[in-house]
Amino acid sequence: MHSLAQTNTIIGRPLDAPRKDKDGAFTRQPPVYPWPDRQNSGFKVKLVNSSNDHESISMLVNQRFSSRGYGKPVSHELRKPMNILSLQATIENRIVGTLSVQFDSEEGLPLDSLYQFELDSLRRKGAKICQFTKLAIEKEVKSKSVLASLFHIAEIWAFKVRHYNYICIEVNPRHVAFYERMLNFTVLSEVRDNQQIQAPSVLLGIDLNYVDMLVQQFGGKPELAEKERSFYPYLFSPQEEFSLACRLRSMSE
Repeated sequence: MHSLAQTNTIIGRPLDAPRKDKDGAFTRQPPVYPWPDRQNSGFKVKLVNSSNDHESISMLVNQRFSSRGYGKPVSHELRKPMNILSLQATIENRIVGTLSVQFDSEEGLPLDSLYQFELDSLRRKGAKICQFTKLAIEKEVKSKSVLASLFHIAEIWAFKVRHYNYICIEVNPRHVAFYERMLNFTVLSEVRDNQQIQAPSVLLGIDLNYVDMLVQQFGGKPELAEKERSFYPYLFSPQEEFSLACRLRSMSE
């Protein structure tokens, strides 16, 4: 049995973007290293399980929110620890990215405070909803692989391990086009005023069965990025996804 404290590193992955060779073709992305003892010069994605990591993540999230003119995001105290997963991306032990996932339960989701009508409609249709939140990437980090890895690992945990089938996120209206184009999210609400972060917001969502189909089609194929201008070619391949799902299941036991 793996100890969560000892195996909190999920993957190591190179930062290098795919480059064209002398014939103009895109070289394949270097392979993913799904085990923490493999050496590479890129970044790592880890589970967050210490107070120091939580404090560092809060600083990064607050910094990114502040740079965009928002108020500080509210920290929601969770009654059930199993209802949240927090990930961090690190380069040489420096946190450069983060993403958290909160799973729907009897207590509901933080999104219910502003979007309960939309969420209840999804629930009645059979959606098991998880909320992706506190997404932040250091502005100096330009690699698409960092965001793609955080998103895909969170999606694997939600869909393959916890068997949730729908993601909802709350974004500023000016970021809607990015999520529609790069991750194929759909707008689920009109613009509303979020007093907690002192900014307008919109609810977006995506069915994880649809994400799974896109992963099967584009995952692990950065050579398709010129035609498929989304993050999906930078996600893991189906084979890598299978290995990661097995690893995440063992880490959750």
